[in-house]
Amino acid sequence: MKKLKIGDVESKPGELVCGYMETISIPTGGAEMLPVMIAQGEEEGPTFFLTANVHGNELTGVAVIHDVVTQELAERIKGTVVAIPSLNPTGLRLGTRNPTFDDRDPNRLFPEGRFKDEDAEDEDAQYPKPYEQVASKVYSLFDEHADYHIDIHNHSIRSIPYAIIDRVFYEGEEGKDEAKKLSDTQQEIVAAFGIMATADFPAKKYLKLKYHRSLSGAVLNSLRIPAFTVELGANTALFPEIVAGSVKGTRNALRWAGMLDGSPERITEFDTPRPKKRIRRIEHPRAETAGIVKIVVDPGQHVEEGDPIARFTDILGKPIGDGYIRTEHDGYMIALRSNMTVYTNDQVAEMGIEDDEPLIAEIPK
Repeated sequence: MKKLKIGDVESKPGELVCGYMETISIPTGGAEMLPVMIAQGEEEGPTFFLTANVHGNELTGVAVIHDVVTQELAERIKGTVVAIPSLNPTGLRLGTRNPTFDDRDPNRLFPEGRFKDEDAEDEDAQYPKPYEQVASKVYSLFDEHADYHIDIHNHSIRSIPYAIIDRVFYEGEEGKDEAKKLSDTQQEIVAAFGIMATADFPAKKYLKLKYHRSLSGAVLNSLRIPAFTVELGANTALFPEIVAGSVKGTRNALRWAGMLDGSPERITEFDTPRPKKRIRRIEHPRAETAGIVKIVVDPGQHVEEGDPIARFTDILGKPIGDGYIRTEHDGYMIALRSNMTVYTNDQVAEMGIEDDEPLIAEIPK
């Protein structure tokens, strides 16, 4: 078996080994450490990375990794599972989305890879800030070791579990077939996981939001390693049924990769919609003016064009317009706004609507 050494953790065939990797020095002494778990089988096979908690208040992935990456797994698998249960330990300790030492979204700070404009004059790029330094070290692990990857997240308080199919980018016409193959492989792993899947935002918005610099987006689009993000419902709290079902989904992905024997496990602990056609994410509907919203639909609910999504009033309870914010699309409610106040153009929900956008796109020049 191929030996892996990450930080102070060195793989051992047939065993689960755990420890830490050092990332950046901290001003008060010592270093920011990331926890590392390596479960290695006694037979050759792929190296599958599992990561979680890049946003410190998204907890489910920590528990899923603890329940998947066990001594029993090491005794059963072919190949190696490398897990980092928290990519943001300071955020986990404080219950905050971002780390204490960098106030930017940590999941937009992974290397630009093939998207980097080599001609651009960017002095800041010469001096990466703290979490960019952490992200670069994590990214290098994938470059050296990974064959597959799942990054585990939570969306928001009122949301459903779902997996994300990325837009895959290519350079020049000669890269198109490779991008299609990579996209097809990603879709296969997502399907194997066993919950609702939605394509991400269209290509231009995907890049505008810097999703190519999310961890799974960078691994997929720059390193060309099959990877995806799974969003497991509400943040800030653990729900045992979501954890249990997601443990099954993660094992299903390992089975797809040929690392575990047995039939796929059906996820019965929670339900998600099963759209007949591919859907994509959209931030919709939006408020046309400021006011108070009271959501009238449930996460996962199917809605049709014209259906009310929220009651809409002023602070005195007087209806604004006809008293409702309505959808302009047929689709599924993925996530619902938890704050009842809105300003003009604020989104009230995130939906999944039929996707007619290509899953592969050329990198803009």
